[in-house]
Amino acid sequence: MNMTAAFSPLSWKTLFAAHVETARRRWHSTAAVAESIVAATEAELVTKHLAGDPHAFAELVKRYTNAIYNVTYRFTNDAHEAENLTQETFLRAWNVLPRIALDKPLKPYFVKIAVNLCRDWAAQKKIAFELPLETESETAYADETSDPLRAVSDEELRERVRAKLDELPALLRTVITLRYTEEMSYEEMAAALDLPINTVRTHLHRAKMRLRELLEQER
Repeated sequence: MNMTAAFSPLSWKTLFAAHVETARRRWHSTAAVAESIVAATEAELVTKHLAGDPHAFAELVKRYTNAIYNVTYRFTNDAHEAENLTQETFLRAWNVLPRIALDKPLKPYFVKIAVNLCRDWAAQKKIAFELPLETESETAYADETSDPLRAVSDEELRERVRAKLDELPALLRTVITLRYTEEMSYEEMAAALDLPINTVRTHLHRAKMRLRELLEQER
């Protein structure tokens, strides 16, 4: 057998070109899959996940990790505990995704799982989470027109209020985070917290009033 002919430069060039072309096609295929995953809606991602696509759930985790971590961290004030609760949230979400309605947004659902885990964590640590029911006078003022932080600019809010959040009870920290950091509606907050909308409004009002008091104490 002529070994020189078998491994001629032309043969190596042909093999190398074929290898490069195969790699290029695989890369484009992978890039196309990644692009389709990133562009997919929540319902499409859930459908892909249930069909066995390993990238779909990873994309859901990527989209909502920051939101869930914000909630768990503001609740616990502990980065390590927040990371654990965030991971547990997605583990539970993995198990329940086959049973959720695809016509509703996922974020409030994930947040609800996180809040329930935070409640369990608080119970284990003997930390109070629930607050007394609102009074009629509080409910009367629990609306957008009586925002006690209206006079505080957005820039001040970011710099000063964030530093004061740790001084609030866990539930009040949570409602502030959901409303202003995660920009959730009252309906979404009520679903996530498993509370009536009016109660959510009252807790948010309490939180803003308390923050205003704390800010005024700095002056």
